Amino acid sequence: MSQSAEVPVKPGSPLPGIEVKNHPLPVWYDGPPRERIVTDDARFHAAYTQTIGRNADGFSVRESIGCGRRAVTGVEVRNYLRGSLGFWLCSQGSITEDDTIHYRQTAQHHTISFTPDRTSGLIIVYPDRCITAAAYQVAGTDGQPQTWSQNAVRHAVTEALRPGPIDWPDGWALLMPDETIRFARGGFPWAPGDEYTATPVSVPAQWGAPCAECNWRKSEHDPNRLWGNRCRKYRCPVTN
Repeated sequence: MSQSAEVPVKPGSPLPGIEVKNHPLPVWYDGPPRERIVTDDARFHAAYTQTIGRNADGFSVRESIGCGRRAVTGVEVRNYLRGSLGFWLCSQGSITEDDTIHYRQTAQHHTISFTPDRTSGLIIVYPDRCITAAAYQVAGTDGQPQTWSQNAVRHAVTEALRPGPIDWPDGWALLMPDETIRFARGGFPWAPGDEYTATPVSVPAQWGAPCAECNWRKSEHDPNRLWGNRCRKYRCPVTN
């Protein structure tokens, strides 16, 4: 069942979709079957439109993202749910089949709804679930496109998503509607990592011999040498 975010759920009415919580049902739960999805396992898009319910009855919304601004990011929505569902013990959240998210403090509060921009890409949390092609053509801001295996792309995205020291921006990765992967490393604010694009391609007839230095295939060396265990002695061939 889908619920339009422009027509928020009335106070007292059940939230549509599957319940969203920060934790799964406890092992000792013996009540009726309940569909529940953990916040970290939910599908979050890169961009959303925030809609705040303003019905005549019920309690008003006392919290929202960015003082009620309309355009919000998926990271903001995810962090908002994590914090609010953990802080307000009676709070409720749900996600519908079209990935619209609803949240309210209690059943008697107005609802905040988040409508995803489905062209913005899905936030990748688990690379092994999203990076499924056998081979990708990877291009960065510098250098020639290279053919990487599934394992190489997963490794690079995992490195990009690895949390950095406090106050350093983390990297990010998105699964786009055309199955392309976009990702970038974190780093110092004055030297952010380049953005990479990995496009699914046919598996090459021959991958070539592995590098004697690092055991990665030579076609998987990053010209900028940014990704983890790539060989630091390799130099990308110069083309005129």
